[in-house]
Amino acid sequence: MKRVWFAFVFIGFIGVGLAVADEHSSTSSAPVDKIPHTTDSLSIEFSANFQSRHVWRGSLTCDAWNIQPTFNLSKRNFLFGAWAAYTVNSSYAEVDLYASYSHGPFTVSVLDYFCPNESIRFSRFFDIKQSTTQHTLDVTLSFDGTKRFPFTLLASTLVWGDDLNPSTGKNFYSTYFEAGYSWQRTPAQKFDFLVGFTPFSGYYADKASVVAVGAGINQSLKINDHLKLPIFGKLLVNPYTQNIFFVFGFTLGTGQ
Repeated sequence: MKRVWFAFVFIGFIGVGLAVADEHSSTSSAPVDKIPHTTDSLSIEFSANFQSRHVWRGSLTCDAWNIQPTFNLSKRNFLFGAWAAYTVNSSYAEVDLYASYSHGPFTVSVLDYFCPNESIRFSRFFDIKQSTTQHTLDVTLSFDGTKRFPFTLLASTLVWGDDLNPSTGKNFYSTYFEAGYSWQRTPAQKFDFLVGFTPFSGYYADKASVVAVGAGINQSLKINDHLKLPIFGKLLVNPYTQNIFFVFGFTLGTGQ
């Protein structure tokens, strides 16, 4: 019951956040994990990350080189998109669908995480039975910061799907909070810092724990006078599992 209560409080927090956003003059929107900014005009974007492994909220999801394509369709405050990850050795696959609404510096999103088993013919994408589904629904609220408060904040709760307590068969309502800060050192180089925390047992940890402490760098690698390649590196420590990860990758993308 405490976790159900916490989920309702979290939804209430979303409502309060949107009300507070009315008081901000900023028109920027906040990214939620993999979700970028929306725009006033119709925007269609496609990009792909190539990286050495994939680490999500302090946990390693795949340890092989993988390709992560992203497709986004956005207009004004709304964004709809898809993201995926496929390893080069076929050891892991994930396809996520998401929708978001931005208001001032706040963004509310609903994400559907789906990890199919591609070694079998039928991956049960349309299986929506709570006890057997491979889908997980995540409701998130993010804050992109203002000039006076240049920090990002993220609150997330897994509200349905493949997030069950094996002992009780009930939803964990796994919850994750993250605080971040970005430093644009030069026009071509940016640093990101984050701390992630879970308040109770669930997907991320068996107890309240700090599960992610990290730093990343994004910069442009000059190939020649006409071509630059965006590259990135991320160093992340999970104090709960005592793991450390160093991820390297680069991005290719187009937009219109």
